[in-house]
Amino acid sequence: SQFKLGFKFSPTISTNRIDSKSDTVSFSTDGAGLRFVAGPIADFQLTENYFVSTGLLLVSKRAGLKARQPSGTEVEEYSLQYIQIPVTLKLFTNEVALDKRIYFQMGATMEVNVKDDPKKDRYYYVEDFKLFDSSLLIGVGLEYKVGVNTIVFGGFSYSRGLLNTVGDQVRLDDDITLKNDYLALDLGIKF
Repeated sequence: SQFKLGFKFSPTISTNRIDSKSDTVSFSTDGAGLRFVAGPIADFQLTENYFVSTGLLLVSKRAGLKARQPSGTEVEEYSLQYIQIPVTLKLFTNEVALDKRIYFQMGATMEVNVKDDPKKDRYYYVEDFKLFDSSLLIGVGLEYKVGVNTIVFGGFSYSRGLLNTVGDQVRLDDDITLKNDYLALDLGIKF
């Protein structure tokens, strides 16, 4: 079977979903931030138009929460970094133009937290983040063959967090559930 190695760089808009049924504090998401995904990738051919795609990517994410309580509103923001291993299926069309094919990608990611930093010295609600995360990944894009063995590609992908990333938190009458999402502009080259 054939395989292609390459490199991908993706600017992302990172956001999160937050949920808590606390009676004392009302939580909501606090915006989005510009982050990135980058690293080596590999596509393994199953048939002419079906590939298994994986890689070893550094993923930067933003987690932000807004806590409203009778005494006032507090905002907390964290910068998270993960090593991500995506396991996806890539489905290619036949050529739509000379040396150009559209692809559709779907699968899951496994992620290991390597760094989590608060934007301020101390925050009150989230004390620590979990070591592991996982996401559902879908995408679409276009590959263009520019040489005998060289392919450049561009597309869009969406990653939807599946697991709660909050590890330790302040004691409340309910747990905080925070899941990370991002929308990416995927750019890369394969050899």
